[in-house]
Amino acid sequence: MTEKKKLHIGQKTVQGPDKEINDDYMDVEICHIHQESDAYLLVIADGMGGHAFGDIASFYAVNRLQKWWKKTSLHCHTPEAFLQRCKEEMPKLFQSINKKLIAIGQAEEKGTGTTMTALMLVEGNYFICHIGDCRVYQLHSASTNGVYSDDTVDLTMEKKDFVQLTKDHSWANMQIEHGALTPEEAKGHPKAHVLTQCLGIRGDVRPYTATGTFRESDHFLLCTDGFYALFDDGLIQRQWMEQLQASASETEMAAHFLQLAKKGKHHDDVSILLANLR
Repeated sequence: MTEKKKLHIGQKTVQGPDKEINDDYMDVEICHIHQESDAYLLVIADGMGGHAFGDIASFYAVNRLQKWWKKTSLHCHTPEAFLQRCKEEMPKLFQSINKKLIAIGQAEEKGTGTTMTALMLVEGNYFICHIGDCRVYQLHSASTNGVYSDDTVDLTMEKKDFVQLTKDHSWANMQIEHGALTPEEAKGHPKAHVLTQCLGIRGDVRPYTATGTFRESDHFLLCTDGFYALFDDGLIQRQWMEQLQASASETEMAAHFLQLAKKGKHHDDVSILLANLR
């Protein structure tokens, strides 16, 4: 009998030095599909600090998603059925959460905006449902020996060791896609962090979704823009690989990334969630 794999996680968060409260929220859930199969849900959300209820919005969105996910798992008896149902219904749930947050904001006369990014792992498959500008990165460690899954591609459709699996719903990314700005120009633009989609502000949202496969040697990083905005992707990849080569645990790697953010003089909340199923 094959030994069941375990999810190893590391998570760290720190409040922005000039902020009164940490508007980020993240969590991890596990459910048992049957005796030999587990499913995992990793979620990260960044409440909009310019709105009074940003921290409440991020907590509410993640909590509502987790409750729905656990309840849905009870009605699915195979990993394949659970994955398919999440693919079909999770985007609709994001839309429902968006409407509820708008209603809460109107009732309280407060802004209730948040981003949210969910990563589901089950039986070697991943599914992402995403609104906003948090990110999911996937790192193929050296043990893959150059072998890639045909399903795992980055946003430029090139096979790489280090890929961003999400698409930023931001003004900056929209300019890059349209060829109006280079990535370097967009990063330093005053509108760089203006969101084109989030939960709780406008009535219509269209979640970004992605699916693919992963192996035991693949690692995932979920993070808020307060982290990745401090560095280029090349530095994140190098630091991540160095930590893996030093046999650091996920908790140790998360602590290392947090220290990098502090040295980088972060201004925003920083949240980091690392995961590997082995």
